Amino acid sequence: MKIFYHSFLVAFIAVMFTALSACDNASENSKNALLTTGEKIGNGALQGSLAEFTKAINLDPKSARAYAGRGALKYAMGDSKGAIADLTKAIELDPKSISAYSGRASAKFVAGDIPGATADFISAARLMAFSTPSSESGNESGKESGNESGNESGKESGKESGN
Repeated sequence: MKIFYHSFLVAFIAVMFTALSACDNASENSKNALLTTGEKIGNGALQGSLAEFTKAINLDPKSARAYAGRGALKYAMGDSKGAIADLTKAIELDPKSISAYSGRASAKFVAGDIPGATADFISAARLMAFSTPSSESGNESGKESGNESGNESGKESGKESGN
């Protein structure tokens, strides 16, 4: 009888460990499934955003912001070469784009081009140091004419009050 109870107890413990192990595996599998689903959704969203930036570029090939946005997205997706190409185009279209220089610097750094990355970080820092806070508003010509007219009217009113 002792042998029966002993065998029963050993079998019961073995079944319990198997059940617990199965629960752990099921829990781990559900976590993996959730992560995989999240990754698929995230990749789908990134691909959709990439397509939207490409549409914007096709509609307005001179949009530095569209190239900079697509370059930043490519960088986030791990495509450093594609990011560098788009951010270079953004800089060609808008040489005062701080975000394009800093994004391209990051992409060059990841790609292993340390001197190029350093030069771009320096360019971004210079632009930040010598630009007004609204320099990347996308309305450069309006900003310049606004500043000129504002400065001129201030100079004129100063002259008038001083005379």
